Amino acid sequence: MTNQEPRTKNMRLPLLTALLLAPLAVSHAAETKRPNILVVVNDDQSWLECSAYGNSSVQTPAFDRVAKAGVLFTHGYCSAPSCAPARAALLTGRNFWELEQGAFIQAWLPTKFATLPEHLAAAGYHAGYTGKGWGPGVKEPTGKRADPAGKAWNSVRIKSPPKGISNIDYVANFTQFLDAKAQDKPFYFWAGIIEPHGPWGPDNHKELGLGLDKVKLPGFIPDTTGVRRERANYLYEVQHADRTLGALLKLLEERGELANTLVIVTADNGTSIARAKTHLYDWGVRVPLAMMWPARAPAGRTVSDFVGFPDLAPTILEAAGLPLPPEMSGRSVLKTLLSTSSGRVDPARDFTVNGIEWHGNLPPIDIAARTIRDDRFAYIVNYSSTPRYATSGRGVQPDDRYAANAEKLAALSLLAAHPERPELQRFIQLIKAPRPREELYDCVADPDQLQNLADKPEFAEAKQRLRARLEAYQQQTRDPRITGDMAIFAETLKLVEDRKAAGYGDTEANKAKATKKGPKTK
Repeated sequence: MTNQEPRTKNMRLPLLTALLLAPLAVSHAAETKRPNILVVVNDDQSWLECSAYGNSSVQTPAFDRVAKAGVLFTHGYCSAPSCAPARAALLTGRNFWELEQGAFIQAWLPTKFATLPEHLAAAGYHAGYTGKGWGPGVKEPTGKRADPAGKAWNSVRIKSPPKGISNIDYVANFTQFLDAKAQDKPFYFWAGIIEPHGPWGPDNHKELGLGLDKVKLPGFIPDTTGVRRERANYLYEVQHADRTLGALLKLLEERGELANTLVIVTADNGTSIARAKTHLYDWGVRVPLAMMWPARAPAGRTVSDFVGFPDLAPTILEAAGLPLPPEMSGRSVLKTLLSTSSGRVDPARDFTVNGIEWHGNLPPIDIAARTIRDDRFAYIVNYSSTPRYATSGRGVQPDDRYAANAEKLAALSLLAAHPERPELQRFIQLIKAPRPREELYDCVADPDQLQNLADKPEFAEAKQRLRARLEAYQQQTRDPRITGDMAIFAETLKLVEDRKAAGYGDTEANKAKATKKGPKTK
């Protein structure tokens, strides 16, 4: 027995050491386990329409939950205020202007630009999406890519949704997706919520639980009953989208998957009203953005770093432990997400650059432009001086119809019906007038960006500084608008204009032109 005692004592030491180190090993395993990824993208929603930002007309408890359980980003930007190029930027980690035909809605995303689901599926992730992925557009001409957003899970439908609401059952499709996943695999899932994109049910405002007088309006649209009703019908869909987010989170919670899921919630571009979607003002390009990763990211923080859609793909790839492709121009915000800091965490994230090329407009209307925004100012350069909207003069109604029309018409329809009405003149100038070459706004003093300061001598230094910074970033990222290499953009513009004029591929000849005879990819 005496001879065995030293051996027993020696055996106890490794055992004791193992027991002491076990919690550390478990902790390390939790940290190194690849996370699930859930990306939720609403369609047409500005940042102020989430209650976590403190100025929404309605409550969005599910979005607020993500913000409270993780990080609320106060300066999230979408690259382009147009769905297909914005979604392409998110999927590829590149600015929309770096994506050739992918810079245009109704064109295509070339296969040379790898997407998130492709990177993650190659690394063993179970990947898919429901609802709206990338698009709208046509299939890439080579036929090498079925869908830039990955495999669609859209088979489950709702029989009788409310008017204006998609019949896609997002939660049931997510359930099917999770059921098909191997137990040991992490997942990547994109929930493309089609709401609050129009058209909106004309009477859905009655279900909002909010009087029309309580609906908040930005300063660039008329304050009439018709405008308020349209906004209320829109806000009903904001609530619907938020309830869907809540149901997605509940499903993950019930399955024990939420803790190790990186959840990113945003919207593809701003709200669908005049001077917002398709425009480079904050209401068009500034979007809600919240992230949580309960197992890793400290909760309850608000971060003012400027974060753009190109930054989300490298963030996701880094969280998954994958190498970041050098061609991605976005920068991961994972360190910020995993830090304990609030406010401006990364001093270098003090500006954003966004732009647009086209969104269904036909000649002579040209909306191509770029913008740079910092904490105080937004500078916009417009590449044409055309009006923002075509005006034909048709539809003008007698002045004695104004009161009745103000009760029922949305903003653009009201302006078209009564272009000479005195109380509408400031809105006609803001919304429909030809654009100056340069615009400059003090976003602190003028958050709705109503007063253009570009010609004010006292703001000349700010304008020059932002213009120089914008052009430097355009050079760095090879924006064709600054390099002059506009061949692909010019050819693609002609293609999408032709598709628009022909009803977006309603004829076989036009489909062939769009998919086989379009501009060649470099």
